Amino acid sequence: ADAAHELRTPIAILNTRLESLPAGPDKTRLLEDSARLATLAEQLLDIQRLDRCGHPFTRVDLVAIAQSAAADLAPLAIAAGYELALDAPSTPVETIGDAAALERALTNLVQNAIQHGPRRGTIGIRISRPASIEVTDEGAGIPADQREQIFEPFYRLTPLDRGAGLGLNMVREIVLLHGGHISVADAAIGGACFRISLPPVREN
Repeated sequence: ADAAHELRTPIAILNTRLESLPAGPDKTRLLEDSARLATLAEQLLDIQRLDRCGHPFTRVDLVAIAQSAAADLAPLAIAAGYELALDAPSTPVETIGDAAALERALTNLVQNAIQHGPRRGTIGIRISRPASIEVTDEGAGIPADQREQIFEPFYRLTPLDRGAGLGLNMVREIVLLHGGHISVADAAIGGACFRISLPPVREN
């Protein structure tokens, strides 16, 4: 937690310096890397906070979380060559949880799709009842024999990948802290479909 907190300032400085670079593919890639670093640092803090505070959960609307994440990530996705599509009901889809941690988990999955995809096509965010979040892409997909391993710390699909190998592990940790489950399958249009299933709100 202390290390993650200390990382916030240099990451913010790095972002400021990157913004001043001339536009181009190198700047786009560097901004993606920096955004992932920022998300990972915040997720480390989320996990520590949720562990320490005994899960201070409240009612959370997954539709609102998806709308916020999509608005924040749309410029990054568009700059990288993608369309970002949100499919969500017009009424709330609720779970009990921590809104900031769940939004960062979703952000991590979308950043993952941006970074590892073909730099074209659509990245989709879908919210459905009773309480699930799906992120789909049009990339190469995840081989069936590696779909469990990708959630292990430091595991990479490709050895020379630019990632830290921590992102999906931290998404899983946050989902587990919420009593949920994350899985990956083939998307209907090709590519991967990451699905987070969370406990729905039980009405009295």
